[in-house]
Amino acid sequence: MTIALRVAWLLIAALPEAVSSSSASPVGPWLVWAVWTLVALAVLILHPLSLVVVRLLAPLSTLHMAVEVVGSRASWGLVTGLVLALGVSVASFAGRYGFAHAQAAAYGHERRHLLRPPIAVIAPIALVWIVVAILAALVIHGERLVVSLGASIPFAALLAFLLRRAHVLTRRWLVYVPAGIAVHDPLLLRDTFMVRGHDVRGLNQRDPMTEAFDATGTTWGTSLTLTLSHPHDVSLSPFGARLAGTLDRLHVTALLVAPSRPEAALADASNAAVNQPLGGDAAG
Repeated sequence: MTIALRVAWLLIAALPEAVSSSSASPVGPWLVWAVWTLVALAVLILHPLSLVVVRLLAPLSTLHMAVEVVGSRASWGLVTGLVLALGVSVASFAGRYGFAHAQAAAYGHERRHLLRPPIAVIAPIALVWIVVAILAALVIHGERLVVSLGASIPFAALLAFLLRRAHVLTRRWLVYVPAGIAVHDPLLLRDTFMVRGHDVRGLNQRDPMTEAFDATGTTWGTSLTLTLSHPHDVSLSPFGARLAGTLDRLHVTALLVAPSRPEAALADASNAAVNQPLGGDAAG
């Protein structure tokens, strides 16, 4: 998938009028090419920060191409570029693609699985992205130079803020290490939660009958229950404590986590060193 996305995005630059702007503003073409270049670097260099760039800027470029197509510039090159950009934008949100970026920054024998973002965090990020898109439209399509330049300053500032905030979401992982399992979540946890393999009783799909602390922040999809042999301390961040409506330090014997690819996470658990105490539970 990573190779396909690289080829698709780099091919856009070779298509006539795909990376261009019909605006008379001299700032427009520079911004269009700058966004394409940032995404090109991000698809070539796998890293959690690169994943944020692709997921936020590829849709921005796609939206621009769609506006250009609607604005009676529907050349074959532009339409083809729009199709490719749309495909890259959609595919970048696939769990498999996110795993490739998360794993690229792993150390040694780590296996990192991205965690799904809390629903409460998605809405604000989407709202800020819409504002960034509006500012980008003013920069590219502003009829007067003063409008384009004036919009470019808040655009750059708000985009930097958005990238920094969204980057936290790509640093939330369920991690398998030779010694056991860790939950690295700078959004909801104050400290990384780590447990040795011999203290893990099981990892399986969520069981409604099992009382477990919800460390997912409330999200969609399948959650996994990490069951421990005895209570362990969990330190929550101020945001995590507010979201969970509880204290910032808890003693838990079971923890809910929501990897973006739960089946792959279970498969990795069955092959990891922590599998000795997991036994059949790890296999689901």
